[in-house]
Amino acid sequence: MLKVSGLGASYGNLQVLWDVSLKVENGEIVALLGPNGAGKTTLLKTILGIVPLVSGSLKFDGIPINGLPTANRVELGISLVPEGRGIFPYMTVRENLELGAISKRSRFSKEKNFKRCFELFPILKERENQMAGTLSGGEMQMLAIARGLMSEPKLLMIDEASLGLAPLIVNKIFQVLKEVNKQGVTILLVEQNVFQALEISNRAYVLENGRIVLEGPSVNLKSHAHVKRAYLGI
Repeated sequence: MLKVSGLGASYGNLQVLWDVSLKVENGEIVALLGPNGAGKTTLLKTILGIVPLVSGSLKFDGIPINGLPTANRVELGISLVPEGRGIFPYMTVRENLELGAISKRSRFSKEKNFKRCFELFPILKERENQMAGTLSGGEMQMLAIARGLMSEPKLLMIDEASLGLAPLIVNKIFQVLKEVNKQGVTILLVEQNVFQALEISNRAYVLENGRIVLEGPSVNLKSHAHVKRAYLGI
Protein backbone atom coordinates (compact mmCIF):
# COMPACT_ATOMS: atom_id res chain seq x y z
CA MET A 1 0.00 0.00 0.00
CA LEU A 2 2.75 2.44 0.98
CA LYS A 3 6.30 2.35 -0.38
CA VAL A 4 8.92 4.79 0.86
CA SER A 5 12.20 4.61 -1.08
CA GLY A 6 15.44 6.41 -0.19
CA LEU A 7 13.59 9.27 1.45
CA GLY A 8 15.40 12.34 2.72
CA ALA A 9 13.61 15.23 4.45
CA SER A 10 14.68 18.48 6.06
CA TYR A 11 13.48 21.61 7.82
CA GLY A 12 15.22 24.30 5.81
CA ASN A 13 18.95 23.58 5.95
CA LEU A 14 18.54 21.05 8.77
CA GLN A 15 18.27 17.54 7.35
CA VAL A 16 16.35 15.15 9.59
CA LEU A 17 15.92 11.97 7.52
CA TRP A 18 18.48 10.16 5.36
CA ASP A 19 17.81 7.37 2.86
CA VAL A 20 14.73 6.02 4.68
CA SER A 21 13.02 3.08 2.99
CA LEU A 22 10.04 1.17 4.31
CA LYS A 23 6.85 -0.45 3.11
CA VAL A 24 3.40 -1.03 4.56
CA GLU A 25 1.35 -3.81 3.01
CA ASN A 26 -2.43 -3.75 2.76
CA GLY A 27 -4.01 -4.97 6.01
CA GLU A 28 -0.89 -4.71 8.15
CA ILE A 29 -0.12 -2.91 11.37
CA VAL A 30 3.46 -1.65 11.09
CA ALA A 31 5.23 -0.06 14.07
CA LEU A 32 7.84 2.69 13.74
CA LEU A 33 10.03 2.76 16.84
CA GLY A 34 12.90 4.92 18.00
CA PRO A 35 14.02 7.49 20.57
CA ASN A 36 12.76 11.05 20.83
CA GLY A 37 14.23 13.20 18.09
CA ALA A 38 14.92 10.28 15.76
CA GLY A 39 12.69 11.71 13.00
CA LYS A 40 9.58 9.52 13.39
CA THR A 41 7.10 12.42 13.38
CA THR A 42 8.94 14.03 10.48
CA LEU A 43 8.58 10.82 8.49
CA LEU A 44 4.80 10.74 9.01
CA LYS A 45 4.51 14.41 8.07
CA THR A 46 6.58 13.82 4.94
CA ILE A 47 4.34 10.93 3.90
CA LEU A 48 1.33 13.24 4.27
CA GLY A 49 3.06 16.11 2.45
CA ILE A 50 3.35 18.51 5.37
CA VAL A 51 7.15 18.34 5.27
CA PRO A 52 8.69 18.33 1.75
CA LEU A 53 11.05 15.52 0.84
CA VAL A 54 14.45 16.42 -0.55
CA SER A 55 15.26 13.02 -2.05
CA GLY A 56 13.70 9.65 -2.69
CA SER A 57 10.16 8.72 -3.62
CA LEU A 58 6.75 7.92 -2.14
CA LYS A 59 4.12 5.65 -3.64
CA PHE A 60 0.64 4.96 -2.30
CA ASP A 61 -1.40 2.17 -3.88
CA GLY A 62 1.17 2.22 -6.69
CA ILE A 63 0.61 5.94 -7.36
CA PRO A 64 3.59 8.33 -7.06
CA ILE A 65 2.64 11.02 -4.54
CA ASN A 66 5.88 13.02 -4.26
CA GLY A 67 4.41 16.23 -5.62
CA LEU A 68 0.83 15.89 -4.42
CA PRO A 69 -0.58 18.44 -1.94
CA THR A 70 -1.65 17.11 1.46
CA ALA A 71 -5.36 17.40 0.58
CA ASN A 72 -4.90 15.12 -2.42
CA ARG A 73 -3.11 12.53 -0.29
CA VAL A 74 -6.03 12.57 2.13
CA GLU A 75 -8.40 12.04 -0.80
CA LEU A 76 -6.35 8.97 -1.80
CA GLY A 77 -6.90 7.54 1.68
CA ILE A 78 -4.07 8.64 4.00
CA SER A 79 -4.94 10.03 7.42
CA LEU A 80 -2.75 11.21 10.32
CA VAL A 81 -3.57 11.25 14.03
CA PRO A 82 -0.96 13.77 15.22
CA GLU A 83 1.17 13.66 18.33
CA GLY A 84 -0.49 15.77 21.02
CA ARG A 85 -3.93 14.94 19.54
CA GLY A 86 -4.52 18.35 17.92
CA ILE A 87 -8.18 18.58 18.87
CA PHE A 88 -10.08 21.89 18.86
CA PRO A 89 -10.93 22.50 22.53
CA TYR A 90 -13.66 25.11 21.98
CA MET A 91 -15.58 22.93 19.56
CA THR A 92 -17.82 20.04 20.54
CA VAL A 93 -16.90 16.40 20.11
CA ARG A 94 -19.26 16.15 17.14
CA GLU A 95 -17.82 19.28 15.51
CA ASN A 96 -14.29 17.89 15.88
CA LEU A 97 -15.41 14.67 14.21
CA GLU A 98 -17.08 16.58 11.38
CA LEU A 99 -13.74 18.21 10.58
CA GLY A 100 -12.37 14.76 9.85
CA ALA A 101 -15.01 14.23 7.16
CA ILE A 102 -14.34 17.16 4.84
CA SER A 103 -12.71 15.12 2.08
CA LYS A 104 -14.81 14.19 -0.94
CA ARG A 105 -14.28 10.48 -0.28
CA SER A 106 -15.94 10.73 3.16
CA ARG A 107 -18.35 13.65 2.88
CA PHE A 108 -21.32 11.59 1.71
CA SER A 109 -20.89 8.81 4.27
CA LYS A 110 -20.55 11.06 7.29
CA GLU A 111 -23.44 9.57 9.28
CA LYS A 112 -22.19 6.03 8.69
CA ASN A 113 -18.78 7.07 9.96
CA PHE A 114 -20.27 8.80 13.00
CA LYS A 115 -21.97 5.52 13.87
CA ARG A 116 -18.75 3.57 13.39
CA CYS A 117 -16.76 5.93 15.63
CA PHE A 118 -19.42 5.90 18.34
CA GLU A 119 -19.46 2.09 18.28
CA LEU A 120 -15.68 2.01 18.69
CA PHE A 121 -15.70 4.72 21.37
CA PRO A 122 -19.10 4.74 23.16
CA ILE A 123 -17.89 7.44 25.56
CA LEU A 124 -17.69 9.87 22.62
CA LYS A 125 -21.40 9.33 21.95
CA GLU A 126 -22.09 10.27 25.56
CA ARG A 127 -19.90 13.37 25.17
CA GLU A 128 -21.13 14.24 21.66
CA ASN A 129 -22.24 17.78 22.51
CA GLN A 130 -19.56 18.45 25.11
CA MET A 131 -16.68 20.85 24.47
CA ALA A 132 -13.64 18.80 23.49
CA GLY A 133 -11.38 20.75 25.83
CA THR A 134 -13.28 19.39 28.85
CA LEU A 135 -12.53 15.73 28.00
CA SER A 136 -10.02 13.65 29.88
CA GLY A 137 -6.68 12.89 28.24
CA GLY A 138 -7.82 9.41 27.27
CA GLU A 139 -11.07 10.72 25.81
CA MET A 140 -9.14 13.32 23.81
CA GLN A 141 -6.97 10.58 22.34
CA MET A 142 -10.06 8.57 21.44
CA LEU A 143 -11.50 11.68 19.77
CA ALA A 144 -8.29 12.24 17.78
CA ILE A 145 -8.32 8.64 16.50
CA ALA A 146 -12.03 8.82 15.71
CA ARG A 147 -11.53 12.08 13.79
CA GLY A 148 -8.83 10.35 11.75
CA LEU A 149 -11.26 7.55 10.94
CA MET A 150 -13.94 10.00 9.77
CA SER A 151 -12.02 10.50 6.50
CA GLU A 152 -12.45 6.78 5.70
CA PRO A 153 -8.70 6.18 5.43
CA LYS A 154 -7.08 3.19 3.79
CA LEU A 155 -3.92 4.01 5.78
CA LEU A 156 -4.22 5.46 9.29
CA MET A 157 -0.95 6.88 10.64
CA ILE A 158 -0.92 7.37 14.41
CA ASP A 159 1.74 9.38 16.22
CA GLU A 160 2.13 8.34 19.88
CA ALA A 161 -1.27 6.82 20.70
CA SER A 162 -0.39 6.11 24.34
CA LEU A 163 1.46 9.32 25.23
CA GLY A 164 0.60 10.49 28.76
CA LEU A 165 -2.22 7.99 29.28
CA ALA A 166 -2.91 5.62 32.18
CA PRO A 167 -2.22 1.92 31.54
CA LEU A 168 -5.92 0.95 31.51
CA ILE A 169 -6.67 3.58 28.88
CA VAL A 170 -3.63 2.52 26.85
CA ASN A 171 -4.93 -1.06 26.78
CA LYS A 172 -8.33 0.20 25.61
CA ILE A 173 -6.75 2.29 22.84
CA PHE A 174 -4.69 -0.63 21.56
CA GLN A 175 -7.69 -2.96 21.62
CA VAL A 176 -9.59 -0.45 19.48
CA LEU A 177 -6.66 -0.18 17.05
CA LYS A 178 -6.73 -3.96 16.60
CA GLU A 179 -10.47 -3.78 15.89
CA VAL A 180 -9.98 -0.93 13.40
CA ASN A 181 -7.37 -3.04 11.63
CA LYS A 182 -9.75 -6.01 11.53
CA GLN A 183 -12.28 -3.71 9.83
CA GLY A 184 -9.82 -3.24 6.97
CA VAL A 185 -7.80 -0.17 7.90
CA THR A 186 -4.03 -0.48 7.49
CA ILE A 187 -2.07 1.20 10.32
CA LEU A 188 1.37 2.80 10.57
CA LEU A 189 2.01 3.36 14.26
CA VAL A 190 4.68 5.56 15.86
CA GLU A 191 4.85 4.54 19.50
CA GLN A 192 7.13 5.03 22.52
CA ASN A 193 5.49 2.08 24.30
CA VAL A 194 7.67 -0.41 22.47
CA PHE A 195 6.32 -3.52 24.16
CA GLN A 196 2.71 -2.68 23.27
CA ALA A 197 3.68 -1.66 19.74
CA LEU A 198 5.47 -4.95 19.10
CA GLU A 199 2.55 -6.89 20.57
CA ILE A 200 0.00 -5.30 18.25
CA SER A 201 2.02 -5.01 15.02
CA ASN A 202 2.93 -7.44 12.26
CA ARG A 203 6.26 -5.82 11.44
CA ALA A 204 8.38 -2.99 12.81
CA TYR A 205 11.13 -0.57 11.86
CA VAL A 206 13.58 1.12 14.24
CA LEU A 207 14.54 4.69 13.31
CA GLU A 208 17.57 6.22 14.99
CA ASN A 209 19.27 9.51 14.09
CA GLY A 210 17.16 9.82 10.96
CA ARG A 211 18.02 6.40 9.55
CA ILE A 212 16.40 2.95 9.64
CA VAL A 213 18.72 0.72 11.67
CA LEU A 214 16.55 -2.37 12.15
CA GLU A 215 13.50 -3.92 10.53
CA GLY A 216 11.66 -7.21 10.59
CA PRO A 217 8.70 -9.16 11.98
CA SER A 218 7.69 -7.76 15.36
CA VAL A 219 8.01 -11.15 17.03
CA ASN A 220 11.67 -11.24 15.97
CA LEU A 221 12.46 -7.69 17.06
CA LYS A 222 11.11 -8.41 20.55
CA SER A 223 14.02 -10.79 21.06
CA HIS A 224 16.66 -8.68 19.26
CA ALA A 225 19.51 -7.73 21.60
CA HIS A 226 19.53 -4.04 20.63
CA VAL A 227 15.77 -3.65 21.03
CA LYS A 228 15.80 -5.45 24.37
CA ARG A 229 18.64 -3.34 25.69
CA ALA A 230 17.65 0.08 24.31
CA TYR A 231 13.85 -0.06 24.39
CA LEU A 232 12.61 -2.88 26.62
CA GLY A 233 15.03 -2.43 29.49
CA ILE A 234 16.11 -6.08 29.45
